[in-house]
Amino acid sequence: MHPFIDILIISFKTSLIYTVKLISVVLPTIFIMDYLINSGVMEKISKNILPLTKHLNINSLSLSSILVCLFSPTVGYSILAEGLKSNKISEEEVIATSLANSFPSILSHTFTFFLPVVIPILGLTGVLFLLIRLGVALIKTVLGIFYLNRLSRNGNIEREVEIKGHEKKSIKASLYSTLKFSKRLVVVMYTTMFLVIFLSKLGVFQYLNSLIMPITKTFNLNPNIGLLALTEVINVYGAVVMAGGFLRENILNPKEVLIGLIIGNVITFSSRYVKHSLPLHMALFGPKLGTKIVMINGAITLLLDIFIIGFLILM
Repeated sequence: MHPFIDILIISFKTSLIYTVKLISVVLPTIFIMDYLINSGVMEKISKNILPLTKHLNINSLSLSSILVCLFSPTVGYSILAEGLKSNKISEEEVIATSLANSFPSILSHTFTFFLPVVIPILGLTGVLFLLIRLGVALIKTVLGIFYLNRLSRNGNIEREVEIKGHEKKSIKASLYSTLKFSKRLVVVMYTTMFLVIFLSKLGVFQYLNSLIMPITKTFNLNPNIGLLALTEVINVYGAVVMAGGFLRENILNPKEVLIGLIIGNVITFSSRYVKHSLPLHMALFGPKLGTKIVMINGAITLLLDIFIIGFLILM
């Protein structure tokens, strides 16, 4: 049999087995997490945390927004928008609260992305990646709460905090949502894994490495880190699957995978904020304040990511 056909068959079989194994873990996890959110579990968690946070000397609307972001960041920001329109919260408090919302928002994202997708694919490396993202978000939240506390020292603080969530959905809705998401995920997962294995055996990565090497050599990095980062620009799920393939094939070690994923996050941060965050914030808070919120949050995230990349490279 021709060597090319052998490589094609091996890549097909290996990718299929790998995808089936991952999907058997990923899809049930996605369903469970989706159901927990839809059944109101996250809303109950927010309400249970409320007594522990009421002593914070911050505007009640800010506190409501922070807690609601645990199960729905969009609803959390909507609370701020309504409070601003009714003059119950200032623009400075909105900006500070947007920073404080970072950690609850990433926790929400943890249930929909990191736990069901990233960790099953990357294992311990996925856990470390999650901890890095949580760490960045926690720093932003601490900064936001500190600023809120400072703003509220001389103001009238409303003590009544109400946690209102989105409409609860049935188990069928969670199942439908999981199946709908799985169609896209399975295609991305299998295709990416097949390409990683197939192109690796053909030597394509070695050729691409020679093209990227002048850039990565400057920072003494494996050229495949650049490939991983560029893949994340195109599709974040594809990048996670590619990272899993690189780990499996020993093309990159865990530290290099983390560097690649964070560099990809830095590269995509501007386009991601423009495509997703900016339209939402402009719609809720108007062009001027919405842009300001996005720019401040984006700039802090970017600086922290660059610091982490430098730290990992020097390790």
